[in-house]
Amino acid sequence: MPFTISENVLIGGFVAAFSLWGLIKEQWFLAETRKGQRLTQWFGPARAIWVLRLIFLIGIVFGVLLALGLIQPIQWDQ
Repeated sequence: MPFTISENVLIGGFVAAFSLWGLIKEQWFLAETRKGQRLTQWFGPARAIWVLRLIFLIGIVFGVLLALGLIQPIQWDQ
């Protein structure tokens, strides 16, 4: 029996993995990307890191919940 990975598991895993990578590289993200620099301008350096951490933590939780099947994506009728 071949092993297959569902689309939800694949996408959820990627979302969680990229969010975890962003959480690990948070200083780089704030310093080197335009969006990170914009967050720093809007919130200041001390608050921007916490806003970024919150965004990435939400991404990790969403990705895990999607991979586990607890969140179902919208299905359009064809």
